Formats: sequence, C-alpha cells, structure tokens
Amino acid sequence: MVGFLTCLKAVFRTGCIAGVFSLSLSTPLVAEDSDIPHLERYPNASLELSESREARNYPLLSSRVKKIRGDIRAEQEEWRDGQLERRIYEMPSGHSSDRAFNYFSKKIKALGVDIQYVCEGRDCGPSNLWANDIFGVATLYGHDREQRYMLASRKLDGQKEYYVLYTVTRGTRRVYAMIDQFFPVTSTP
Repeated sequence: MVGFLTCLKAVFRTGCIAGVFSLSLSTPLVAEDSDIPHLERYPNASLELSESREARNYPLLSSRVKKIRGDIRAEQEEWRDGQLERRIYEMPSGHSSDRAFNYFSKKIKALGVDIQYVCEGRDCGPSNLWANDIFGVATLYGHDREQRYMLASRKLDGQKEYYVLYTVTRGTRRVYAMIDQFFPVTSTP
C-alpha cells in the first residue's frame, strides 16, 4: 500500500494524472471472465475475448465459403439478427487446433445439438475470409490447412439456438478457439 501511495504522489507531482486516467479509459476491457454455460474452457487456456452483444446479419454458414465480387458466399447460408455470446481462447503452448476443436466439439455435442456442418482445412475456404470478413476478428487468421469449423443447433424451450466453433493455428503457432452461442430474434422451423 505504501508503494502505491508513493507512486500516486509522484503522479500528482508530475501533473501526469490526466494522462494516466485517459490511458486507462481508452484501454478496451475484456467483458467478464466467464465461459458460456456448460462449455467450460480448455484446460489452461486463456480467455482473450468475452462479449455479449446484439448481432445484425449474423452468418450461419453450412458450406464452404468464398468471396465473389467482394461478397461472402456459401452454397448454404442464412443471415440472421439476434443475441450473440462470443468467447475466444488462446490454447496453451504445444496444443493443436485439432485438439482444441475436439475438446470443444465434444462439449457442444453433449448439449444435444444437431450438427449442421463441419469442415476442416482448405475445405472450409480461406482462413482470412473466416477471420476478417465473417467473424471480424483478425486474431483468428491463420493457416488454411489448420482451421476447423462447426455449426450446430438445438431447440431449447421452443427457441432455436446456434453454436459456432472455429479453431485455427496462426503463423506464430499460437492456437485460438472461438465459440459463438447465437440466439436468433425469431426461430425458423
């Protein structure tokens, strides 16, 4: 505590307190440090992003993606509005994208979901499309051959909910897993 007070006095003496406060206010905060219910994180993985927000035109893609004249296209696609819960984890060093995918897909399947689509590697399409254009998270850009994607859904209390799992290994060999839980505004049959 004494060290903190000494530091605080020094900050006031130098007139830098406004800069310290503006820096702390401009730093983005990770939402709460919690997992999506019933989908506990991979052992020793670090939570990189946690967000809960309204999502407009959220992509539910169940085929390979490609970009045609600047637009993302898939043979089987649905774009919906709704509520999104998103978690992005960095896996511990030495753990593969496949291992992370197998761990989280097992947890998602245990919820009693219907698997609508699964792809891996280049069969998914370019990783840069998934990362930048579909998910809007540049951190998820990695090797095309080391990516995996799954779309699953289930009905709960008459409402349909979707789960999207995407794992990838970046050029730095860091492995990331993204889990989205999406609740559309209105359910489709």
